[in-house]
Amino acid sequence: MLTVKNLSKSYGRKKVLHSIDLELDKQVYGLLGANGAGKTTLIRCMAGLYEPQQGQVLYHNQPIQKSALFLHDLGYLPQAFGMFQELTLYEMMEYICCLKKIDKSQYGSEIKQALSSVNLEDKKHDRIKTLSGGMIRRSGIAQAIIGFSKVIFLDEPTAGLDPGERARFKNMINTIKKDRTILISTHIVEDVDACCQSVIVIEAGRVLFQGSCDQLKQAAAQKAYQVKAEDSDKIYGEKYILKINEVNGEIYHRVLAKEKQNYPYEENPTLEDGYMCLVKGIA
Repeated sequence: MLTVKNLSKSYGRKKVLHSIDLELDKQVYGLLGANGAGKTTLIRCMAGLYEPQQGQVLYHNQPIQKSALFLHDLGYLPQAFGMFQELTLYEMMEYICCLKKIDKSQYGSEIKQALSSVNLEDKKHDRIKTLSGGMIRRSGIAQAIIGFSKVIFLDEPTAGLDPGERARFKNMINTIKKDRTILISTHIVEDVDACCQSVIVIEAGRVLFQGSCDQLKQAAAQKAYQVKAEDSDKIYGEKYILKINEVNGEIYHRVLAKEKQNYPYEENPTLEDGYMCLVKGIA
């Protein structure tokens, strides 16, 4: 169990995180928020890289700064990830195994499993400097999961990945998630919908929501409407146009409305609908 209690963080006079309380168990969580919402700062505090001005992070009821178990169990992919350019990918993974104090006899099997998970086993003898940006990102995911890390923080893990790599990432998370606490920071709603069991919504350094994906969808229940562009004005009260689509040559708006409408085209709410209702104050 990982617990965040009354955590606040400031840079100078600017307060970035405001009294955050969270409890994370063995499941996959999506940390969802816009760029600048405070996701990276929160993850760095939870990983022990930043010292908060207020509050603490506990792992099995012990402060993480005093927990050797937490350091042993943690796997972390930072938002900006780099590796030693002259090493081969296999040598870099050996270095990670050494840092994680994995038994040397297990290096080969651990590296093979981690690289296979991200489809990079055929690149293990290539030098880091020859790998593409997407491969570097996948290598970062591999080093985070190596050694059966029980607590895994992934900060924007799909940034720079092509559609095929993103699909592979989602499959990988669904494969390794058993008996692990995985926190995935992202601003891409579909990534959360595809592989997370729970979601945490953060906006301007405050947690607006923590619950299941279905519960977040319900924040937009009876609030989502698909209307022709010329009928948008018929949606009354506080509203937000989420999407503009073309269907059979006609332009439609997906509108989120705070009040229930007398309009016939009410839509089933999506995770994106629920998220935008929260951040736009329509929920």
